[in-house]
Amino acid sequence: MIDFFYEDREDAFRRATALDTRIVTDAQAVGGESYVKIVSAALRQAYGGLEMVGTVDRPWMMLKDTPPRNCQTVDVIYSHFAVHLYLNPTLLRYLLEPLFDYQERGLFAKKYSLHDLGKQYPQCGGQEGHHEDMEVEQSANMLIMMSAYVRATNDTEFAKKHYKIAKQWTQYLVDHGLITGDALTTDAYLGKLTNSTNLSVKAIVGIGAMAQLAEVTGNEADRQLFRRTAEKYVTEWIRLGDDPFNKHIKMTYNSDNTWFMMYNLYADVLLDTKLVPESIYKQQDQWYKQVINYYGLQLGSVTADTRFCWMMFTAAASGDTRLRQTVFDRTAQWLRETPTRQPFSDAANTITGESPGWARNRMITTVCQHN
Repeated sequence: MIDFFYEDREDAFRRATALDTRIVTDAQAVGGESYVKIVSAALRQAYGGLEMVGTVDRPWMMLKDTPPRNCQTVDVIYSHFAVHLYLNPTLLRYLLEPLFDYQERGLFAKKYSLHDLGKQYPQCGGQEGHHEDMEVEQSANMLIMMSAYVRATNDTEFAKKHYKIAKQWTQYLVDHGLITGDALTTDAYLGKLTNSTNLSVKAIVGIGAMAQLAEVTGNEADRQLFRRTAEKYVTEWIRLGDDPFNKHIKMTYNSDNTWFMMYNLYADVLLDTKLVPESIYKQQDQWYKQVINYYGLQLGSVTADTRFCWMMFTAAASGDTRLRQTVFDRTAQWLRETPTRQPFSDAANTITGESPGWARNRMITTVCQHN
């Protein structure tokens, strides 16, 4: 092994240089020097918490979420998966397979997707309790990532292999995705939200993702059923969630004069499900340009804080090049000016620049999804 690394050093250097050049060139084309700086700062964290395990015949990849020490947290993988779609989609399958294995063996006796595989990495013995369950969130995340992987690789066998449990999760979204009730989202520090519009649109796109999986596996009846359901639900979502003055989507169905970053629209764009009308995207873009702060777009009307991962999702879903560049420029500005002396944090106050210091968080690697 030592001989291999020694003899491979020159080729390894050439490969690394070629990869650097590719990433910088692609990032420059997307968002200029600001985006190059963002990607350069974030990409190195993409693989820092990953570990290859398993066998040659059954390779898995495990992800450590820091902090805390959760193993294979689904919504962290979701915010992280775009980097694999860009560099190597097969690694996304390696990340998902442990989650499928645990649930398909009947070790998680719920109709929705689990949250994680344990809280004491590297001891990934399964989810402990249900206090962190994100029933709608994680079920939709799994379906969206499944479809994204299959679309990137044409690996229809993967879709066939996991079709049964995917359909189970989809039925949960059909039953609970439009009207979510009190539910945790990936922004768990906000507590349970009642009928979150951002969560509901992810559920709707998740149903649309299942329609795509049904199509590539030859299940035409399921494709028609889930596509019709998603289309019906998105009409209701707009009716219930649109602000009465037509300025933006509300934070929840029940709260007028509120708004929230609709970062889950990104999945509709990524998968090309075309469920949400273009008018909603334009409406949101116009609103964001009015309310964006010095260091970026806050999460919503309830806080001046932002999550950089979701801000990048929002930029990727936007058709407004000016808004997208503004998001990049203000994020790069925060990187230059922040007093935080830690690796790229996932969160910051968009007015003061202060950060809770969620350093080494794998969620920040979502910035690579524009490439």
